[in-house]
Amino acid sequence: MSPYTKSKKFNKSNHNRGLILLNTVFVLIIFCLVFFHLIQVNDLISSSYQIRNNTKHFNELKEKNQSLGMEIAQLQSPINLDEIVQSFGMVKTDNIIYLDKEKIVAINR
Repeated sequence: MSPYTKSKKFNKSNHNRGLILLNTVFVLIIFCLVFFHLIQVNDLISSSYQIRNNTKHFNELKEKNQSLGMEIAQLQSPINLDEIVQSFGMVKTDNIIYLDKEKIVAINR
């Protein structure tokens, strides 16, 4: 073999090694991209599930807040207050006496 053909063979095998290395790098890059894509998709699904649960919990609390507001309004209604006063045995009076700080009426008795 002449030195020229030997150098061509050497260049050809060196060229093949370069292509193999380049293909390996491309495969590794594609594998890494697919792996990171799967991680991000999983994170997105997890976040979506958490948002759905939080929205459901928020709506439940909103409904409970509305029902408690209606219950408060019902308990503070004049009709209900009259019923509570009557159940305690209280009666209406026309003679109301207010205690002052200056008068020590309650202590003297």
